Amino acid sequence: MPYEDLVTLALYAGLRHRSAAFLLTALTALGVLLLLTPCLVLIFMSLRLLLVSRQVVPLSDEPRSILGKPLLFPVQLNHVRFNPVKDQFANRFLMIGIPVGMRARYGNLLAIDDKRLTLRNSTPAGPSWRSFLAQATCWLSVDGERYLHRGDQGLDMRAKLDRYLLKEQNEDPSQWPHAYLLTVPRFFWWSRSVVTWWYLYNADRELDAMIMEINNSYDEKRNYFFRVERGENPIPATEKGNETDNPRFLDSASTIRTTSSHPKSTYYKGTWQKFIFASPFEKVDGAIANRFMDLAHGAAWKPNATLLNTNTLSPEGKVKMVTRITCCGAPLDPAQMGFTDLARIALRWTLPGVLTTPYIVLEALRIRWKGLMKMMDKTPVRSGSIGRHPTRAERQASPRACAPQLEPFFRAYLALCVSSSPDPVELTYIPCRAFSDETIHMRSASCTFKSTSVRTVTVEVLDPPFYTRIVNYSTSWEGLSTEMRATGQEADTVSQNIAVSDPALLQKIVSSS
Repeated sequence: MPYEDLVTLALYAGLRHRSAAFLLTALTALGVLLLLTPCLVLIFMSLRLLLVSRQVVPLSDEPRSILGKPLLFPVQLNHVRFNPVKDQFANRFLMIGIPVGMRARYGNLLAIDDKRLTLRNSTPAGPSWRSFLAQATCWLSVDGERYLHRGDQGLDMRAKLDRYLLKEQNEDPSQWPHAYLLTVPRFFWWSRSVVTWWYLYNADRELDAMIMEINNSYDEKRNYFFRVERGENPIPATEKGNETDNPRFLDSASTIRTTSSHPKSTYYKGTWQKFIFASPFEKVDGAIANRFMDLAHGAAWKPNATLLNTNTLSPEGKVKMVTRITCCGAPLDPAQMGFTDLARIALRWTLPGVLTTPYIVLEALRIRWKGLMKMMDKTPVRSGSIGRHPTRAERQASPRACAPQLEPFFRAYLALCVSSSPDPVELTYIPCRAFSDETIHMRSASCTFKSTSVRTVTVEVLDPPFYTRIVNYSTSWEGLSTEMRATGQEADTVSQNIAVSDPALLQKIVSSS
């Protein structure tokens, strides 16, 4: 029963008895219940964590061949800014490495791609109570629902990765038969991973490409795919043989077979253009230069090893910030953790991760209050990024749950305009990625597959509130022409609410309806 119903029930009971004392007692009891419930749930989860065996239990009978094994990384993030002012801060939290394609549970400590724990029972207003209770069965969890494109709970992490590579990057997923994920795990129903790394390995088991997921504090995200290069320090042949190449099984049923990677360099590196409003103190333009070690090669692990080193570069190529993630000791194998390790993870490393968002907000306010840097307004996302989750008003035409969505109406309107066009035209419509990851192609009736004079235009909605704003203009073209103008905001002067490849052609199509 939702907490709103509990409050309503308490008020109703108090009014029915016409007793202020009873009403006060009912509300007090309700408040105590709401305060005690999280504590009781945490005690319940802690007992399950400590008392249940943490042996690997596969969630699928299908044999799997993976690279590396799950590992818990207690890490420290050191962030140093050089320009335009000097500033620094550090934060500790827990990260986890997962072989992509593995589906298993380590007792009640860790669940990997367990579909029973996804928030598929959530409502547009938020997660349901059933989803909250499901999360209470495991201390930490990682599933594919919140990675790459949002949703698709029916796909496992490997399927989502293949779909992203094929659809978004036009790359053959078979180039990278193995992958490894580094992220911040979900604790109970809470999850906050500012950056997630996908390590992609070729058929020779060498790191060959990366995907970085950037999640800013505005619930927006962007996925970056890039090829990597070997660093300057090759691994000597004697060191490559430190870890046996013989495959071994992680579970007693011999269904999860793991091998080690074959790195040919101590570190790998890659660079990509930022194109996301990652911080209120940073403009959208710039580049990111990364250096990282191979996570699937166990022989490389040393205490205090630097997992990742990220340099933020200005458009002129100057280093503005350096972010380094360093191990706080050796990584932990969840199947071999003792009572002391479990207590340390539960008490020392879980809470800092939960407080990541408040910590980021406090640091931003500290910089603002000291007058070190000016905070800039958030801009609409660039093409290729995913906007924040839409609100109920943006999803629906009215606050009633049964009301239709606005986005399909706009899609239908474009389809009507294209079908009414007397000229052979093709319109490619890309809905706001916060709503859908579809790409819709619309062709006029006079447009045939043999036509050589077909004119094309692409319309991509970038800002989720666009669908609620467009209905308030006096004419559709007035709304479209206004929304496609550059915002001129300081953080990104060329940002738009809607991107149109050929405005003149779109005006002609809209005017024909």
